Amino acid sequence: MTLLDVIDVDALLGESPLWDGRVGLLYWIDIHGERLGVLEAASGDWTTWPTDGRFGSIALTSTPGRLLAATAAGIVMVTVAADGLRALTPIADPERSIPGNRFNDGKTDRQGRFWAGTMDDEEVGRTGAMYRVEPPGVIAAMWKGVGIPNGIAFSPTGDRMYTADSMDRMIWVANYDGRDGVPAPRRLFARIQHPGAPDGSTVDADGHLWNAEWGAGRVTRYAPDGTVAGVLEVPVSQPTCVAFGGSELDLLFVTSAQVGGDGGAHGGSILIYRLDMPGVPETPFPLVGREAGSA
Repeated sequence: MTLLDVIDVDALLGESPLWDGRVGLLYWIDIHGERLGVLEAASGDWTTWPTDGRFGSIALTSTPGRLLAATAAGIVMVTVAADGLRALTPIADPERSIPGNRFNDGKTDRQGRFWAGTMDDEEVGRTGAMYRVEPPGVIAAMWKGVGIPNGIAFSPTGDRMYTADSMDRMIWVANYDGRDGVPAPRRLFARIQHPGAPDGSTVDADGHLWNAEWGAGRVTRYAPDGTVAGVLEVPVSQPTCVAFGGSELDLLFVTSAQVGGDGGAHGGSILIYRLDMPGVPETPFPLVGREAGSA
């Protein structure tokens, strides 16, 4: 695992790195900085635009340049153009009556359904829930009592769903039925030791789970049975999320934060590593009808 580059994007709370191989771009968000960024991997050029509110996570859609976003104002769709972000299209706002809550981590399953969790923005209560969004925008609460939802990922074949709660320092796994989008009862997959807490996750082509450990300055690779298969020490104390990308899907992008600690030498940057194993592309959320038009 070779560190290729450190992109200083100065994120307060960088999150949700998302590779779109159709256009060769990495998207990411800065939750506290209220920005959405775009990085051109080939050149290293990047830019950000204000989001006018907190985005917790983003997902690809079937139309390049259109992203689904889980935000403090619910699930929205946003168009990313060369000159900035265009009008947000509301999809669903299931927690309008809970003003202290916002959406956090989110990811699509292998069929393109979008899963995202909510949390108390002050991180003091378990008022959050996990939601599943079906195209074109039907949303359902799947379970409640969530503290800080993170680590959502799906196995390469889509038969396993991973979730984490940073408040509990636990990662769970559940058998997953991709036909109806219903997970079986969750079981403990890994328990993270202090000072680390599980944050964002992804999977590689071998079915191993990669999880960024907030506060521990590392990314841990887990075998499907939950045993540790490798540890990547990173020059940031608060790594937040990981994503595979690049033309061969052998680059690992790691977002990080400046808040919540000293940040480390490169807190708030995006780290880019080259690995000897590929990842799995994310499945876009299918758009239908008028929304499916070109961005």
